Amino acid sequence: MLKLSLSILIILGVSALTGCKSTSPTVSGVAGLGASVKASSPIAYYRLEAAKGSSEIGASTYELTGGATVGSGSTGNAALLDGKDGWIKTTQMGGIAKTASLMAWVNLAELPSAAHHYFYVAGESQGGNDFDLQFETDDKLRFFTTGGGALEYAPDPKTLVNQWHMIVVTMDADAPAKVIYWDGQPVAKSQDRSTPNKTAAFAMGNSPVFGGRFLHGGIDEVALWNRVLSADDVAALYKAATTK
Repeated sequence: MLKLSLSILIILGVSALTGCKSTSPTVSGVAGLGASVKASSPIAYYRLEAAKGSSEIGASTYELTGGATVGSGSTGNAALLDGKDGWIKTTQMGGIAKTASLMAWVNLAELPSAAHHYFYVAGESQGGNDFDLQFETDDKLRFFTTGGGALEYAPDPKTLVNQWHMIVVTMDADAPAKVIYWDGQPVAKSQDRSTPNKTAAFAMGNSPVFGGRFLHGGIDEVALWNRVLSADDVAALYKAATTK
């Protein structure tokens, strides 16, 4: 039986939107990152260089919505989200069967605890069958793959604002297994079950189902794969992104 899988690459950041300055680790290997993503055969890859456009791979499209603008990011242009009503919608639907991965570079403009609402990173929200990655108001990162509990990681809040970090999350509904990677290293694991067969629309910066979770910061370099990223894959993408 063919096992389908999915991975997502996202780069989030803060720039002229808030007047904040990003610090290390920086995404310096722009050409290397783009080449590495394309070489890994994603099914969608959003570089977010304009207010709307097409995936570099596949037929899906994206469009900035509400208080989302295009400005300077860590890898050229990026989508800048105001934390109030800005987000990015796409025409990518489903594509997740039993296994999935999501990868993101993140640089928040402020802590969710200060904003008093969740910061949605990306995913496919569906009642009772989540595939959602978000920071919550206790400043913890949580990854939901069912209709209930989540795998979580608590990064040092002092390192979150104006600093770049790479997030990768993976799920395997058959194993079952879930992992969170932070800056290329595994930081949380569980054998909790995941619900397969996600069919909802893919979105960035806010959930169109669970509203009011507008991310405050930027988002860039979003990609979607039809396989699970291994630990070696994660390390290679981190190296490609941070090596000049």
